[in-house]
Amino acid sequence: MNICGVPAENSKRKAMRSLFFIILVLGAQLAFGETTFSSLDLADDSSLLFKARTVAPGNGSYDTAFLSDVSTRALTQLSFFPEVAMLTGDANNLQIINRYGVFRSDDEMQRFSPVTRFPSFVNGAEISSGKLNVPSSSPDGRYLLIMAKTREGMADLLLYTTESGDEATVSADLEFSISAHAARWSPRSKFFVYAKKGVLYYFSLDQLIDERIVNEEFRAIGPGTMANIRWGKDGSIFYIKNALVYRIRSEELFTRSLYSKLMNIGTVVGKIPFEFDHNFDEFWISPDGAKIILSKGSRNIFLFFLQTDDYLSTGDVQSLPYLFLPRNTVIKKVLWSERDIIAILTGSIERGEQKTTVFTLDLSVPSDAHTFRESSEDGVIDIALSPNSDTLAVVKSSGVVLRSYDSWQDIGIYDHPGPLFVLWRDDRALIISGASYTELVDLREETSRVICLSQVEDYGFTDEDSEVLLSAADKVFRFARDRGLTPVSDFQVGEANVASSSYRVYLEPIISGRYRNMIMVRKTIGYGTSALFEAPSRTYEDFPAAEELIDFRNFTHGSRIRRREIALVFNAIDSVEGLTIILNALKEYRVRCTFFINGEFIRRHPGAVKEIADSGHEVGSLFFTYFNMTDASFKIDREFIKQGLARNEDDYYTVSGKELSLMWHAPYYFTNSDIISAARDMNYSYIGRDIDPLDWVSPRDPTLKTFYMPSTALIERILKLKKPGSIIPIRIGRTEPGREDYLFHKLDVLINGLIRLGYSIVPVSVLMDHAR
Repeated sequence: MNICGVPAENSKRKAMRSLFFIILVLGAQLAFGETTFSSLDLADDSSLLFKARTVAPGNGSYDTAFLSDVSTRALTQLSFFPEVAMLTGDANNLQIINRYGVFRSDDEMQRFSPVTRFPSFVNGAEISSGKLNVPSSSPDGRYLLIMAKTREGMADLLLYTTESGDEATVSADLEFSISAHAARWSPRSKFFVYAKKGVLYYFSLDQLIDERIVNEEFRAIGPGTMANIRWGKDGSIFYIKNALVYRIRSEELFTRSLYSKLMNIGTVVGKIPFEFDHNFDEFWISPDGAKIILSKGSRNIFLFFLQTDDYLSTGDVQSLPYLFLPRNTVIKKVLWSERDIIAILTGSIERGEQKTTVFTLDLSVPSDAHTFRESSEDGVIDIALSPNSDTLAVVKSSGVVLRSYDSWQDIGIYDHPGPLFVLWRDDRALIISGASYTELVDLREETSRVICLSQVEDYGFTDEDSEVLLSAADKVFRFARDRGLTPVSDFQVGEANVASSSYRVYLEPIISGRYRNMIMVRKTIGYGTSALFEAPSRTYEDFPAAEELIDFRNFTHGSRIRRREIALVFNAIDSVEGLTIILNALKEYRVRCTFFINGEFIRRHPGAVKEIADSGHEVGSLFFTYFNMTDASFKIDREFIKQGLARNEDDYYTVSGKELSLMWHAPYYFTNSDIISAARDMNYSYIGRDIDPLDWVSPRDPTLKTFYMPSTALIERILKLKKPGSIIPIRIGRTEPGREDYLFHKLDVLINGLIRLGYSIVPVSVLMDHAR
């Protein structure tokens, strides 16, 4: 629908607002966790329009519009940016989650209101920072599972009933995670499975309703994490332990779990030719429960037919489909239809930019044609399959393409500015949620209706009756609290004001804290000035009382008193596992860090080295080979140090076409003054550390196992020990012997914790420069 142009008198108004906002943003660049308020417009009836801008990992910065009554301080949210969007209540309700709260639509999808259990800005809560901890909704929408953080690395698992508001603690002291699932729901919302300290447990909603929940120890399924289980379409659990695939029927959970310590729970339905590693492997189950797709190490994709007896040949020998992905690739989504057609959406980072690819596999054709095929299109943001599996919705930057899932032929295109999610309400209706607005599309009638706005480009009050008008992406709406949004054809509003007959409003800068400024309200009848809402409680740590000595020849930390910033350092030694997770996380948070690369890593993984270089991160040297330079068994002279650094420079340039920064550290951080001095002759600065995160310690090492801690404990230790200027190294890849989990898998939890405490993450060179 084309909307009439903005009248000339309002063009000037809009231009002035845009200019003000550009000046505001350029004058105070937002860091993660910080919010800036702007665009005040006060009506004579004490209604105030304003915007809040914040930064979200993966989405960049976005604006949210609010309407307030300054006399009562009541707030109403006008726009709902979909950091996460999902359908609940048998697809009758749309739920949008962002840092301002959790919001759910009514059944008509006309109005949104905060879900009362969750803190929301309009109800007095602070605007959250960092990556969101998304609750897990049951398929029927009646329940939400919440990871309620008790410490930085630990949480309680809570079950919230949306209809009654009742809340129950399912389990205490779970390892807190942002990216991983809190639990996996059964298709009919009768059960869910969760993981705690390396053990899987089930929970029954019927037992909860009947008040007969058994103790947690008697609900154990077996060892593993959420990667080890999937729900089948019939409500059975498929569970991989070592190389065996078990099937557990939901009606058997109660009796079989009682004996899980004595015998394996479930029935063996198949085998895989590898030991399953929950840190790096995933699997998906077919709708008929007879096949699985296994992702081994996130790059080797296998299709297996489940069979229990593979000792003798059970038929004709056939070659099974296999897909070999680059190491920089992660699987974002797997679709598997009843007719055995599979689509896999993958994501990767190339030259610092995110790229997606779709692969398909059609098992409905004769077996000699079973092969993974790569789609030629790029720029796919998301894919979603209709409930009847007939139609695939492909989300691209310009809109949504509808495609026959069987033939892969286009059957329709819906233009939508900046789509982010597509959700099927039923076979003939879908919801497209994007950066400007969310709309409901009726495929039968070929009509659409805007459900809510994601961002508002301009707003104002009408001159006649002070009604609120909002504009976004060439669409104009009238807003009313009782009716929500009503489309109108013209954007006719008065000039923006900051004064009425009773109040004046203005923006007051804040020097410290997560809000960069505050909206202040001053009475003009009577007297008194106060903030429109509460300022955030101060959670930033105090600076140390005094500076510590800084040695720029052996730089182990930056200034302790000048800035609240730290450097994350990533050591690439020989193994590449985890690098894609790290690069994706740093891209989402828009963080630039320092990598140190060893010569063995360059020789083994030239493509990974080039990707690190192209991603814009700072890269230093970890010498050309990895050994203890202070070991008395070796005679290390100054020439050897110089040659080793020079060799790494040449190898890095050959692979990346770029030069190493003149920063380095010795393998294991073992060094002495002679080694540092020799490198100094080549203008190298030695970069040490003031925190050893112990992420390299293995529980299988008999000499060090007493120092072993899981990743959640490592994060708590780091956040306790860090100070302004700290250098925190994180190891890339598997350790030998291995760990139960790896710190890089919870990098987002660590970054969130640092943001919450007010820290910025900078490269080592910036830390050094700010310390001089």
